[in-house]
Amino acid sequence: MILGSLNMASCHYSYPEAIQKALHWLKNNDLAAMEAGTYEIEGKDIYAMIQEITTQPFDVRRAEKHDVYVDVQCIISGTERMGYVPYTGAEEVEENPEDKDICFFKNLSNENYIDVPAGAFCIFFTNDIHRPGAAAGEPAAVKKVIVKVKETLL
Repeated sequence: MILGSLNMASCHYSYPEAIQKALHWLKNNDLAAMEAGTYEIEGKDIYAMIQEITTQPFDVRRAEKHDVYVDVQCIISGTERMGYVPYTGAEEVEENPEDKDICFFKNLSNENYIDVPAGAFCIFFTNDIHRPGAAAGEPAAVKKVIVKVKETLL
């Protein structure tokens, strides 16, 4: 898991090219003006989903992980609490729908969380269990974008 900001200064290292493309798209679009929906960046390899949600109590949100896509979750407005725990293979599966790139977990231990403000992003790799959409305090409106990046591009 990586936490970053769209406003960070350039640095001496670089992300993999596919992640750079996702961040470039985030930085070079007027996300606040864009409607909720799905936007292709590079077909099904890299695409963005803009969502307008109301955050929920942490214990109502389900922890998830993906096998095919890396998530770059970026907050456009509001603040969202996100949970994180590294996947070890010992976690209890709640639901693993066939033909979907998502698996839900329950009864996690040692889960950490972070409040992610507008302009910040979290990158969750396929070995990261994450719990998005939680309230940082009271439930509140959040506009966010999730850029899905096929892991095979990394």
